[in-house]
Amino acid sequence: MADIDKDSKTEEPTERRISKSREDGRTAKSQEVNTVIILTIAVVFFAFLGMFFIGNVMDLWREVFGNVAQYELNTSSVIYLFSVVMRQVFVILAPLLFTLALGGVISNYWQNDGWIFSWKPISPKFNKINPLSGWKKIMGKEGLMNLAKSLGKLTLVGIAVYLSLFDEWVKVPHLMTLPIIHTLIFLGEEALALMTKVIFVLAIIAFLDFIYQKHQHKEQLKMTMQEVRDERKDIDGDPIIKQRIKQKQFELFRTRMMGQVPEAEVIITNPTHLSIALRYDREKDHAPMCIAKGAGYVALKIREIARENDVPVVQDKLLAQTLFKQVSIGDAVPESMYKAVAEILAFVYKLKNKHIVS
Repeated sequence: MADIDKDSKTEEPTERRISKSREDGRTAKSQEVNTVIILTIAVVFFAFLGMFFIGNVMDLWREVFGNVAQYELNTSSVIYLFSVVMRQVFVILAPLLFTLALGGVISNYWQNDGWIFSWKPISPKFNKINPLSGWKKIMGKEGLMNLAKSLGKLTLVGIAVYLSLFDEWVKVPHLMTLPIIHTLIFLGEEALALMTKVIFVLAIIAFLDFIYQKHQHKEQLKMTMQEVRDERKDIDGDPIIKQRIKQKQFELFRTRMMGQVPEAEVIITNPTHLSIALRYDREKDHAPMCIAKGAGYVALKIREIARENDVPVVQDKLLAQTLFKQVSIGDAVPESMYKAVAEILAFVYKLKNKHIVS
């Protein structure tokens, strides 16, 4: 069944699904990239500040071992020595730890394409502590892939370490004849050279793993056709409900429109298929206004309301068609139709024994 569901996920993830995944704290992220960045920062840090570390370590040794005979073994001397050691350890390690933490933050920011704040990844879930679920995860495709990745990484790093140290073993016995400061410098240089080779190997692994994680994350976010339809329905709304809302809105609009027909000066018709109601109030309107129009049944209803309210109905096929196509409800009649409309209004006013004051 799981295979069937996976095979049915053929659609690319939508922006909404990707955004929801980010809100849940699920992104394409490779721990190998974090490892490479942190190790690189550490190597660069030691390359430029190695002597700072060596100097502080030597000071600590002189303080502790050089003056240890001067202290009595009592509570106050032990507390003093402990405070000296902890203070020096903090001075030595604080810059490095801060830089490594900053590197981890930058690495996650880059891989996540920005900041992500979510408690969901660390929220308690039963399946996280369920032994059966954990065993299936270990023995599943993801678990086997992680095992293969770990074995491959261990093998490649082991080879890099072996090749790096193979020619250096002969120098180790000579270190016993050198001052301690020279020994530390030698070990530091060898460690930096070794870590550079290891980082190079890990960078290749991290690059491949990052591509793989991106691919896996995209595959996990893929959707079925039904999920795409359901999401579109959630965003746009149920088509049936939308149709009902539109129908209701149209009915309300038509009701308001019909309520304005009694205010019209004249109804221009086609003579049967179209009806356009025009109002011209010299105190409100700068030009004749279209307050209602319709075709078919609506046109018939406009004429019925007009007759009930003694609004004149004038037949003008060409003018009715032009007004219906070019003038929207609530708009004024364009200047190109002023003359034709004015003639009809003059005719209507004449019938009602009214006079137009220019």
